[in-house]
Amino acid sequence: MSARKTTSVFLAFLVIAALLCASSAAQNGVSAGLSGVVVDISGAAVPGAKLVLTYVRSGAERRQVSGPEGEFVFLRLSTGDYRLQVESAGFAASQKAISYQGAEIRLIVPLTAAASSEVTVSGTDYVEETTTPAHVLITPDEIDRMPSQSVSSPFSSLITMTAPGVSADSNGSFHPLGDHAESSFSVDGQPITDQLSRTFSTQPSLNTLQSVEIREGAPGADVGDKTSMVIVAQTRSGLDQRRPAGSIHLGRGTFATSNVSANLGFGSERFGSFSAVDAVNSARFLDTPETINLHANGNAENIFERLDYRLTDKTSLQLNASLSHSWFQTPNTFDQQALSQNQRQTIISFNIAPQVIHTFNSRAFGRTNLWLRQDKIRYRPSDNIFSDTPAYLEQARRLTNAGIRPEFTYVHRRHNVNVGGEFKHTFLAEQFATGLTSPTYNSPCLDQEGAPSANTSVRDPSQCSTIGLAPNSAYLPGLLSLDLTRGGTIYSFRGKTDIKQFALFGQDFIRYGDFQFKLGLRYDKYNGLVGTHGLQPRVGLTYSMPRLHTTLRGDYSRVFLTPYNENLIVASSNGPGSPSASLGAADSHILSTANRNQFNVGFTTALKRISFSGEYLWKFTYGAYDFDVLLNSPLTFPTQFQKSKIDGGLVRITLLPSHGLGGFFTVSHTRSRLFGPQTGGVSFSAPYSDVVRPDHDQGLSMNLNLRYQFGKRGPWIDASYRYDGGLVSVATPDIATALRLTGDEQQQMGLYCGNTFATVSAPLRSCDGPIRATRIRIPAPGTYDADRNPARVAVRNTVDLAVGEDNLISHENQSIGIRVEVVNLNNTSALYNYLSTFSGTHFLTPRAVTAGIRYTF
Repeated sequence: MSARKTTSVFLAFLVIAALLCASSAAQNGVSAGLSGVVVDISGAAVPGAKLVLTYVRSGAERRQVSGPEGEFVFLRLSTGDYRLQVESAGFAASQKAISYQGAEIRLIVPLTAAASSEVTVSGTDYVEETTTPAHVLITPDEIDRMPSQSVSSPFSSLITMTAPGVSADSNGSFHPLGDHAESSFSVDGQPITDQLSRTFSTQPSLNTLQSVEIREGAPGADVGDKTSMVIVAQTRSGLDQRRPAGSIHLGRGTFATSNVSANLGFGSERFGSFSAVDAVNSARFLDTPETINLHANGNAENIFERLDYRLTDKTSLQLNASLSHSWFQTPNTFDQQALSQNQRQTIISFNIAPQVIHTFNSRAFGRTNLWLRQDKIRYRPSDNIFSDTPAYLEQARRLTNAGIRPEFTYVHRRHNVNVGGEFKHTFLAEQFATGLTSPTYNSPCLDQEGAPSANTSVRDPSQCSTIGLAPNSAYLPGLLSLDLTRGGTIYSFRGKTDIKQFALFGQDFIRYGDFQFKLGLRYDKYNGLVGTHGLQPRVGLTYSMPRLHTTLRGDYSRVFLTPYNENLIVASSNGPGSPSASLGAADSHILSTANRNQFNVGFTTALKRISFSGEYLWKFTYGAYDFDVLLNSPLTFPTQFQKSKIDGGLVRITLLPSHGLGGFFTVSHTRSRLFGPQTGGVSFSAPYSDVVRPDHDQGLSMNLNLRYQFGKRGPWIDASYRYDGGLVSVATPDIATALRLTGDEQQQMGLYCGNTFATVSAPLRSCDGPIRATRIRIPAPGTYDADRNPARVAVRNTVDLAVGEDNLISHENQSIGIRVEVVNLNNTSALYNYLSTFSGTHFLTPRAVTAGIRYTF
C-alpha cells in the first residue's frame, strides 16, 4: 500500500472515531473520579438506584442512576469534599462523606433495610484498579507544599523528588529509569512526547494542576513512543464552583528571586472557567557551572485558561489554552565571564487543546482530543563574536505539533476494553550559525605541559615539531574551516522538515477470579526522515491476594521508539558537504526508529494506612538514543547506538495521612549500558567503547518525605531528604586526563594534590603525592572500566524544608497564609553533572530561602 493510501486510511479511521466517540482509557484516558457499584446486603447488584453527588463547597449537585449491574461513575471532579447520597425503593438511604484528592476512588455502596447510614471516605481509601501499572500518585498538598530544587522547572523537581528511579539532572532535566529522556506527558489526555526541560520548552505550571500520576510500570497499548515514564496530569476546573474561588501568592527569596501567581475558578453545573497566571524572576534562573552565579538572570511568565461546558448530561466540552514566555542568560564560567560573554535564550510556547467527552452509559464513555502546540526558541550570541568561548553560536528553532486522538472505553462484567487511534503531524525548522573562538579548543599542538597550545600559526599536527610543540592526537581537522582563530569562517545552516505519526491501539483487561489478563496490541507508523512502522504486543498477568491486600503482576511490552525531534535535521545529515561534515563531525548517519523488548515484574500491598510497591524491569533496546553536544555549547544533537541494556529495581513505601502525619520513602537502583558502534546522529567526540555507562547512568537514589499538619487547619511542616549516587562523568576517566583540563575545569571538580587545590589561574599539571577531587570520583590508576568502574559525580545528600500556616488570618471563605521554604538546607556544594556530553557542567543550588504570603478566597 502506498504512503498516500495509508495516510488516507488512517485519517479516515480517526475522523470516523472522533465523530462516533471520544474516550476515557483505563490507562491514559479520562480518570473516573468516583466510580463503584451499589449492592444489597447479600452483595447482589442494585440497578436503578438514584445517586446524588454534592460538592460541599458550592452545593453543586450531579445525579446518576446505577446501571444494570449496579455500576455508576462520576467523571471530571474537582479536588475537595463531596457528599454522596444513594436511594433505592425498598432500601434505606445511604450517605457518604468523600474527600477527593485527585486519585480515583472506587466504592462498594451497600444498601440495607435498616436506618440511614453515613460513612466518611477519604481520598486515600480508594481501591487500586488492577489495570493500573506501577505508579505514583501525587496529591494536591504535595504539588502545593513540596519545596522545588529548580527555580525554572518546578514540575521536573516534583517528579524527581516523589518517584523512584529518577536521576536528577540540571535545568529541569531528569532521566527516567535508566533512559536519557524517554518520558512523555499526558495533560488532560493530550500526549506530549517532546522534551519539556527548561532549555528545550515550557513545562505545565504547577499552578494549573489538580493531580499528577507518574506511571513507571509496563506501558499499556494506549501509550507509545517514549514510555519509560508517563506523567499523567489533570488540570484544575471551575465546574461546580458557584462562588468564585482562587488565590494570589507573592514570594521573595535568595538570589533576588521573586515569584507571583494567581488563579481563579468559577462556574456552575454546566459551565466552568479556570484561569491561572504566574511569573518568576531570578538571578539564578538556570543552574550554574560555578559555585557562584555569573550571568544567570532569567524570567518566565505563563498564562493558562480552561473552559468547560456540559452540552448535555452525557456530553461535555473542554478547551485548554496556554501561552508562555521565558528569557534567560546562559550562565558563564570564570573564563567566559572574563571575556564578557553574553549569550541569551528566549522561548515562546503556546498550546490550544479542545476535547469532547461523551458518556454513552455507565459502562461506556469516550473522548476525543485535538491540539496545536508550538515551541519557538531563539539563542542569541554576544555582540562581540570573540566574547563567546569556546565557540560563537546563534540558533533559532521552531517545533510545531498538531494532532487528534480519539478513544473509546467499554467496561462490562469481566472485560475492560479500550480502543483508539492517534495522528500527529510535527513541523521542524532549524537554523544556526557557529564558529570556534578559542585557539586551544581544537589546537593541532600540545605545549610542553601536555595542554592544548594557543599558537594559531600552526594548522596541521605535522608542523608542531618545527616550533617545539607536540602533535595533538585529539585534533579534528574538519573543524579548521570554522576555526575563527586560524582563518576559518562562520558556518550557517537552515533546514525544514515534517514528521507524520499514526497509531492504532486496542487492549482488554479480562478478570477471571483473582487473575487478570492484559491483552493489548499497538501499531505505529512513522514518516519522517525515514519511513518505518512497528507492531507491538503488550501482555500481562495480575494475581490478587485479597487476604494479604497484595497484588502481583508481570508484563511483557514491545515498544516502537522514534528519534528526538530537537535538532533532528542536522543530526541526520551525512555525506560530503553536509552540515555534519562541515562541522567536523567524527561520524554521522540518519537517525532511524528503534525497538524495545521490556519485561516487568512487581507487587503492590495496600494496607489501611501504609502501602508498599516494588518493581523490577529489564529493557533491551535495539537502536538506543542519546545526545552529543557541539563545541561545549548548548547546541545538542540526538545520537543513536547499536543497542542498550537497562535493568533496575524500584521500591516505594507510602504513609497515608493519619492524624496529620503522612509521607513516603523511595529507593531505586538502575543500570544503563550503551553498546557501540554509533549507528545514527552526529558524533563530535571519540567513538564509544564496545560497552559504556552513559552520563545519565546513576546506580542508587533515595527520597524521604515527611509532612505533618497540626490540626485540620493549623500550621504544617514538609521535610524532604534526597540521596543521589552520582551520574557518570565520561570526561574524567583517569587522573592523567584530569591534569590536562583547564584551571577552571579543575577547580570545578575540586581537584587537589596534597593540600594544594587547583585554581582558575593555577591548574595542576603534575602531582608527586596523592591526588583527588572533592566533587568527582575518579577511578584509582589502572582500575578504570567504561562499564564496570567509570568515573562518577560524587555522592550528594540534600535536605529541603517547608513550613507554613495557611489560615493565619481567616474570615468566612477568605484566608491569609504564610510559608517559608529552604532548599538545600545543609548547603551541600555538589555537581549535577561534569563536562557532560549532554549538558556540560552544573552545580546544585546552594542553600536558598524563600518566603511567601498567600491570599485565598
